[in-house]
Amino acid sequence: MERDHRHRPRPRARPHRTAIRTTEADEGLFPGARQAFRLRRNVGDLDGIWTSKEIMYGITSLPAKAAGPAHLNHYERAHWGVENRLHWVRDVTFREDNSQVRTGTAPKALAGFRNLAISTARLAGRANIAHARRDLLDHNDAFAVYTI
Repeated sequence: MERDHRHRPRPRARPHRTAIRTTEADEGLFPGARQAFRLRRNVGDLDGIWTSKEIMYGITSLPAKAAGPAHLNHYERAHWGVENRLHWVRDVTFREDNSQVRTGTAPKALAGFRNLAISTARLAGRANIAHARRDLLDHNDAFAVYTI
């Protein structure tokens, strides 16, 4: 059974390598666990010099037949889609990290409103949330985000 998998990105991408190792997990410590894995990620600069190494460990309830090392490595890379499509937009476009609202339920409420705004723009077919926000600056047309 496949136990290791290595991934190298396409040419011209930021240099990084990932290697994953899996093993059977016993349910004694984590009920429902089927596999444990160790993922090593090396990241480099565009000049080809490796600058950092990160090792992370994880467990999954997926058995080895359903998700081998190649599948788990793919899931790990796909996780960054959430970071890039939601968290990055909230941090950069809505400047969430600069918010000084920190007490009570206000931070959760504002995060919910930001998620609502992002989801509304995406459902309207807008890929660039910053452009959609600029379109809404004209308060005469509150539905300018929708291209209908």
